[in-house]
Amino acid sequence: MSQSEQGPVRFARRGPHGELEFPFPVDPKQLTVDTRRIVCKVVDGVPLRKYTSFYAVGVYGGIATAYSVGCNFRCVFCWVDWSRDWPESHGVFYSPKEVYARLRNVMLNRGFRRARVSGAEPTLCPDHLCAILDLVHQEPSAFDLFVIETNGVVLGMEPDLASRLAEYASRNASDGTVGHVRLSIRGGLPEPFEEKTGCSREFVDLPFIAVQRLWAAGVSFHVAVVVDPRFTSKEEKDTIYRRLGEIDQSIRRNVEEEYLDPYPHALVRLRAVGRTDVTGEKVSERERQASRSRPRE
Repeated sequence: MSQSEQGPVRFARRGPHGELEFPFPVDPKQLTVDTRRIVCKVVDGVPLRKYTSFYAVGVYGGIATAYSVGCNFRCVFCWVDWSRDWPESHGVFYSPKEVYARLRNVMLNRGFRRARVSGAEPTLCPDHLCAILDLVHQEPSAFDLFVIETNGVVLGMEPDLASRLAEYASRNASDGTVGHVRLSIRGGLPEPFEEKTGCSREFVDLPFIAVQRLWAAGVSFHVAVVVDPRFTSKEEKDTIYRRLGEIDQSIRRNVEEEYLDPYPHALVRLRAVGRTDVTGEKVSERERQASRSRPRE
């Protein structure tokens, strides 16, 4: 069932008896298809994508960031603003050349040599992303790192994407690429995966399929795992680490462990699924502001 048939997929809520309200849990593959219709398009042969902003942040030692619109997960602790849930009402379409130019401008203004596509799910529009990476690798002396952040759904859906990314993000240093993939694992057991991502538990394997494909294709990457005990039990953490080790022990050894900050939009989403153990019983002013900024249907 498409988004148009089931209604827009915003953020997960739980009803009075603790059940996820319709249309949750969702199918991330179908959400990928539906979100692409909103945030990706081709004009005169040029692949465009929606972004909301371009800015500098201190992570990765200082990095220029293109903030993309639209995602195929609905994580309850997501820090991304309402552009994740209302992609149709946020952002502007940019060509790969425009994105590249804006990232380079941020880099030059801040003296950075690093850039990334972040925000929601950067791999939703693969042709657009690869066109940006083409431009990056036409000016290799300007970069020492270009990060592609992903939840792995598209890589798990589309077998050829990992090999395409290997052209720009190779583990072989002699290839001279500057790309690197950061793949986030949100869950390793079916039920908590569904609770955390808003996606049906049957899709829990998709990110692990993505890891396998990145490894097999020779892509430079590492895995980030949510190990925050408020969201991930020891059993689930152990399961994730075991599965990564079964692909290759080096992947397990190089895991980046994530502990989550309750950003304002995350607080609204967490309260909607009853996680007052994280939000607190009292609604903070920053949570109120995030809630007030939410688009209305």
